[in-house]
Amino acid sequence: MTQPLDRSTWHDAIGEIDYEHGEIWFENPFEMAAQGQNLSAFERNRVYLNLGAGGFLDASFASRADIDSDSRSVIAADFDRDGRPDLLVGSVGGGSLRLFLNRIPNQRRLRIELVGKTSNRLGIGSRVTAHVGDRQVIRDLFPPNGFMGQGPAELDIGLGGEQATSVSVRWPSGAVQTVAVDDGSTQLRIVEE
Repeated sequence: MTQPLDRSTWHDAIGEIDYEHGEIWFENPFEMAAQGQNLSAFERNRVYLNLGAGGFLDASFASRADIDSDSRSVIAADFDRDGRPDLLVGSVGGGSLRLFLNRIPNQRRLRIELVGKTSNRLGIGSRVTAHVGDRQVIRDLFPPNGFMGQGPAELDIGLGGEQATSVSVRWPSGAVQTVAVDDGSTQLRIVEE
């Protein structure tokens, strides 16, 4: 048994390694860099399509997002402003940024931009409730902030086939504000009162 963080330990493979099919084994992973090895780019990117009711479809190949570069960041946002979330993927090692545009037929969506006055300018930390038929869709505004990427400070709410009738915002200041949504609206800009 080795001690924690014992970088001198070596472990033999427990079976035969099939290098031709991409299997790898390092007796001591701490020696990988000295041997000129790394684990980068050994996994293809994956995209899953939500089918509802807990089901997902692996759409990696069909979306063409299953690239084999060493991707490290992904931001989902509506980059072309057509009402559908797209993917911006960043890779390391000289890889380029790649934008994967969403071409799935559009469901009804509502993009919400907040402008704080008393609260912070971007409304970060606000809780937004969209009233859609007899249900409520609740989202908190915290822009995605991952490794090598940050998304926009806006909310994109999927509504299915229904229409939002109103949106309530609980601002970080504690104020609550409700605004009506015009029929057919796909974007809403709410300024804190």
